[in-house]
Amino acid sequence: MFDSDEDFPDDFVLDDQTLAILDKEESRFEESRRVDEPDLEDLPPPAKRQKLDTGPRQDFSAFSRSPDDTEDLPDITLCGDDTYKVELPQQSIISAPQATSNVNPSLIALERHLACLRKQKNELHKEKVRLQEELRHTLSAKLAKEGEVVILRKNIEKIAQDHAAQTAKLRAAKEESEAKQTQMQKEMKEEAERLKTLFTFKQHEIETSTRKSPWSARSKKAPMAPLATPVPLSLQMQRWDESGAVAGPSRIIQESPTRPRFGEIVNNERTRKPAVETRNLPSGFQLSTTPTKSRVTDLSKGKGKATDSNQKGPSQVQFDSGPPPASFHFESTQTNLFQAARDDGSGAAAQEDVFMTDSNVDTNFYSQDDVEMTDGAQDQQIHVTVDEESEEVDPHRWILDLHRLVLMHMEPTCRMTTFHALLGVSLSIGPTSDAYTSACSRILDVLANVPTQEHQAWELAAQAICGALIEMADILAVSNHITSLAALFSQLTQITYTLPAPHRYLLVYKATDSAEDRVPRILAVICSVIQDHISKLVIHDTEKSELGLLAKESLALLEALCWNTPSDLENMLAFVPRCPSVLSILLDSSRPVWFLFQSTRMLSQFSTRPVLFQPLLSFPDTEGQSQDYTRLPHVERMCSLLIDSSRTSNEADGIKRHILTFFAMLSEAHPTAHTIIIESQSVIPSIIVYLYGLSAPVWQGDEAMESDPQAASRVIRRMNQTTFLLHHLMFKAETPLRLRERLERAPRHYNGLVHLFVVTMGRLSFADVPEWVQEEDKQDLERVAGLAKDLLELLMDAPQMDAIWATYQEGPDEEMEDDEEVEARRLAANMI
Repeated sequence: MFDSDEDFPDDFVLDDQTLAILDKEESRFEESRRVDEPDLEDLPPPAKRQKLDTGPRQDFSAFSRSPDDTEDLPDITLCGDDTYKVELPQQSIISAPQATSNVNPSLIALERHLACLRKQKNELHKEKVRLQEELRHTLSAKLAKEGEVVILRKNIEKIAQDHAAQTAKLRAAKEESEAKQTQMQKEMKEEAERLKTLFTFKQHEIETSTRKSPWSARSKKAPMAPLATPVPLSLQMQRWDESGAVAGPSRIIQESPTRPRFGEIVNNERTRKPAVETRNLPSGFQLSTTPTKSRVTDLSKGKGKATDSNQKGPSQVQFDSGPPPASFHFESTQTNLFQAARDDGSGAAAQEDVFMTDSNVDTNFYSQDDVEMTDGAQDQQIHVTVDEESEEVDPHRWILDLHRLVLMHMEPTCRMTTFHALLGVSLSIGPTSDAYTSACSRILDVLANVPTQEHQAWELAAQAICGALIEMADILAVSNHITSLAALFSQLTQITYTLPAPHRYLLVYKATDSAEDRVPRILAVICSVIQDHISKLVIHDTEKSELGLLAKESLALLEALCWNTPSDLENMLAFVPRCPSVLSILLDSSRPVWFLFQSTRMLSQFSTRPVLFQPLLSFPDTEGQSQDYTRLPHVERMCSLLIDSSRTSNEADGIKRHILTFFAMLSEAHPTAHTIIIESQSVIPSIIVYLYGLSAPVWQGDEAMESDPQAASRVIRRMNQTTFLLHHLMFKAETPLRLRERLERAPRHYNGLVHLFVVTMGRLSFADVPEWVQEEDKQDLERVAGLAKDLLELLMDAPQMDAIWATYQEGPDEEMEDDEEVEARRLAANMI
């Protein structure tokens, strides 16, 4: 059988270019065939069927053969090359007659057209299948996309509904809290009115009882009511306290009570109250030194008695023109009474009475301040009741203060209360928003139950509120709500200063922290704020800017936490100096002056805690620097600020004062801290340079300082303090300090340090004080001369000390020396 592949050799391979050409030719051939085929519209209609004349019937019997007839079959011969050879018979000359073709040409065209239509049908069918498949995929994608959109829209609607429900809940809780607060204020006002009425009635009873005089006194026609205007005291009555003689009875001048004032109150400023509120002061009465507790007077100590022992009640006794009894003497206790009233929360709602015994002495006390009487049974009974009424209000003071601090605190730069602003903070929907809302709800729940809580529950309320506020501060710090976070820090600062021992509620750990990583949450928040936000503070930022306000409140909160921290919680404060880059940010010279003033003040507060000396004088954690304690980064920054003379404002002076306090307190905390300070390469040199800058204007002449005695006093006082600190650091060292070597090997920016030290200590030791210095300041400089001389002896021997002394001892004959000799002498002193 013929195999078509035999025409091509085995190594015949068609490359891509040849195949492309063949495909192109094949497509061209197919296109030409389509063009040659007639169009269906152009084909003529089929002809009508006609009868065909087939002619005479032919006889095909001559062509029929039987199966056994093999004569006409060809002969097959086997050749030598294993092939067959067929010998065909010769065709007869006479061929069989061919049948005539009667097929109509139009039918052929129709068949071709039908074949073309079938082909087009197949192609259209394939196209239809492809389009249906594409439609199915498109519909599936569209439905999937629409489903996602619908799901998202439903989720958004659900979240919006939840937010609206939470807002409505918070609004309702706020309205309920405001209603309860209003009701509580109303109840408090009613209670205050009730107590005031009770005090008035008790006072009236006392006044009525004291105005009942005995018959012997009534016969002398004593006035029934006090005079309308105060009567001036006579000279004899004013000398009552000066003489110790005892005379017979006489009248006392009754002054109408007035409200207490600070300072001396003259007679013409006193106004008269109604007669029902006035009282006479009988003999035997004395003021109580405490607002609420009465004392019993020893009857044996009184030299004059208001009534006889047989009388049951107090009576009014009148004295003649002679001096009164010695017991009738009042001490001016106005300051103590105001201090006690300020310590006692119930003192603001009380009434005040003022009694006078001398025109130069003012004595006042509150209505609950009981007086002492010889027969004090009735008075003691009355004031026991008053004390009980007062003690009912006192226990609720702390919880009410907490309630007021949370609801009524307002940042000066904000137009609404802090808590109202915190409730209006907008956060992105998620777990953070839920946690913030939960914290707000906890605070509202606690505040709503304040009127019904017992006074012992204020600590639990403070713990819940402080925990919620700290959680809110953490969320606001992460969400970068700077203004709200600053207001919250201000509120926490007020709570710290107001509540007793609030550190146990503020210095708490996060519940999810492990035992090794336990850090007070509020300190972690403040340190993160310093690292993320305060580090962006530049020298041109003010305290009223958004970032400046946050920095100010952060430092204020740190200072408040350190102010009264219990000893068992002091170690928690060590996290602040150990936090990486915190101290470097706080002491960066590129910060504003007001910020450096507060940061150095805060660090000086930290230095008062002896347990914090190690973190304050060590490298921060995870800081990849060499552990060279002679060059601590934050100590170097402090020394740089100490010698900075470009800033001359009061705040710059305060920065240097805080730095000196920092070094002084740490040197007293521990011997190791003292060693680290004196071994530092910059502490001693910077103090010497700073002391030289203080002394130069005093002896070189400064018109501004000479014209401002107060400024001169401040400079001299600072000079004395700095000299004392330098003397303390030098002479408290366990090992002798080689001062000359230390000064000569100081860093390069402390050039000429030996000269500065000699000039400064020489002035303080031997130079005469300028004449324009005030006498008190001169005495201060004379007292510090001995310390300066001791310091100078550490560097100079006896002959050098004599030369320095001679430099400042110029006689009258030496005043006419020319400038060359003066310059030569100064150069000789500088060569020492």
